[in-house]
Amino acid sequence: MVAEALGVTTRALEVWLERQVAAPVSDETRGRPEVIPAAAKKRIRACYVARFRQWGPQVLKNWCEREGLGSWSATTIAKVIADLREPEEPDPPPQRMEVKAPDVMWSEDGTGFGRRGRKQELLVVQDECSRLKLNHQLVKGPASSRDVVSYLKEAFARYGAPLVLKHDGDGIFHEKAVVRLLEQHGVVALTAPPGWPGYNGKTERSMRDIKSYERAMRRHGIGGSLEDRLNITLTDLNEERPRPILGGRTAAEVYRDRKDPLPDRKMFIRSVNEEEARLISEATSRREAR
Repeated sequence: MVAEALGVTTRALEVWLERQVAAPVSDETRGRPEVIPAAAKKRIRACYVARFRQWGPQVLKNWCEREGLGSWSATTIAKVIADLREPEEPDPPPQRMEVKAPDVMWSEDGTGFGRRGRKQELLVVQDECSRLKLNHQLVKGPASSRDVVSYLKEAFARYGAPLVLKHDGDGIFHEKAVVRLLEQHGVVALTAPPGWPGYNGKTERSMRDIKSYERAMRRHGIGGSLEDRLNITLTDLNEERPRPILGGRTAAEVYRDRKDPLPDRKMFIRSVNEEEARLISEATSRREAR
């Protein structure tokens, strides 16, 4: 016999045959026996329903221990009440606000360049819809409010003022000269939340593109001054580079394709102020209600 040759006893063979004809084991109960006895499961489920399904697995774990039912992990208890739990509502998809027309919103930022111990800062203001770099200025050391006012004035004179200017909240935008300039042109200042660079993501990406292109030029032996290379870089980004996000058009082409006029500036500012007052009132009421 094969069984004898393999050293299998008759009794072992009988037990194996009995198991083969027994009821099949489901995937849920395959392997080790169920941890929580049926009677305990019944009480756990009843307790969960009686508490309006507000006791979670961790609370039920502690309750089981207090009642002397046993000590099981919250994960194990969660399986007992899984079919009783109300499905969680999915988180709403994040809202993404897209600027649909040129000159509605501009964004401003700066990035540093340092070589041979000399630090320079490049200021860039760009249109949020088209990604067109409307003006730039390379200044020595950290930029001052005078530098910011100077190059914003040039952009306003060349293109007109936007409805909104978004910036990263640097203190320079709270200095009187900058605040006065924006007020004179009826521009609403929009400050990005602190510690959230993605809020000004298009400009952050533009700064990376500028530095990457300028660095590549130096690696390929393009000489001249830093300002020369930056001018070439910005020409590429504005006039020559087709953008997939813009349907294969360049930034300059999209900016020139302005069709609808901007809304009345005074009415726009009034609506912004009213909405801001409403949000502040709502936030104050919530805080006082706590």
